[in-house]
Amino acid sequence: MMKSFHLNLELQHIYMEVNAERFHYLPLFFESYYCHRHGLVTNNDKTDWEGIFKVAPRSLEAQGITERKRLVREWFLPSSVFIGLLKAMVRDDRLSLAALQTELEQKLFYVVITREEQAKLKQQGGLKAMPASYYQVDHRDYSNPLARFHDAGIYLSDECMFS
Repeated sequence: MMKSFHLNLELQHIYMEVNAERFHYLPLFFESYYCHRHGLVTNNDKTDWEGIFKVAPRSLEAQGITERKRLVREWFLPSSVFIGLLKAMVRDDRLSLAALQTELEQKLFYVVITREEQAKLKQQGGLKAMPASYYQVDHRDYSNPLARFHDAGIYLSDECMFS
């Protein structure tokens, strides 16, 4: 019961912020929503972001690594790209709690990669943005959420679940 309450509360926080077009703090709400959705909370109902490393899908390179220091969590879609999707929902008058929840459940999740892979993403500009090909209708990477990872030579353990 409490998990459902807190999850709905986080969903409503995100909805209110998006509806009011206050996008600055959304990444904090995203993480809280993610943690509550996956039961990553302490006994005091505080989010447990360290738990993300236990449940999130991993890159092939990160699969066998157990040293937490060598791993980082990364949003599957950069938060700026996800926020852009939410802005489009507001612009097109498609924002509702149900539509928001669908977007969050389908596109808002973490992957675990190595620090070296994160450096590759950073070098390619993939930490905060998708490659241009993601937005080009006639390109094979159009709307492919894996494009930034593939451009950096990063492959996820079960890519069929992300396409």
